[in-house]
Amino acid sequence: MLNLYDVLSVVGRESINRVDVEKLQANFQGENIVVTCKQPFDVTLKHIEKDVVSVSFETEVDVIRTCSRCLEEVNCEYQLSVFRNINVANKEAYIDDASEADEISYIEDCNLDVDMLVLDELYTVLPMNVICKDECKGICKVCGTNLNESTCNCDQTVPDPRMAVFSDIFNQFKEV
Repeated sequence: MLNLYDVLSVVGRESINRVDVEKLQANFQGENIVVTCKQPFDVTLKHIEKDVVSVSFETEVDVIRTCSRCLEEVNCEYQLSVFRNINVANKEAYIDDASEADEISYIEDCNLDVDMLVLDELYTVLPMNVICKDECKGICKVCGTNLNESTCNCDQTVPDPRMAVFSDIFNQFKEV
């Protein structure tokens, strides 16, 4: 948490704070992810006008996600570049256009929760699905075996849905 009182005391005041984000765990679209920053980074805070602070930083984060096909862990790297103007009194953030304001959850009283800000920015760049490798075979739909590691003897044939009617007719007249 960064205290914003010092910066808000005088218009034009700027401070640079060294921040180290520890391991964060979050839920992204039902998937549990683990986020760590590669190294400490500088967060620049600048008082622009009454109750408005500019927050900017750049960092690189590692995110442990789950492969959408085989459910194995995948380590992904993302570059984050943040520049926001935050109205501390209204708890609103302005990114580029001052006419569009987003309600924020990373300001409590006059404290900036950098962990929450990193997560908030990360959610905008995370893809919906991650695949461990292009050749990922996934898991067996019948027994759940990871097909990248071994094979199974399950019936993998998918019947043609157009032929389902004929299949039903043959099953009705089949002798027992």
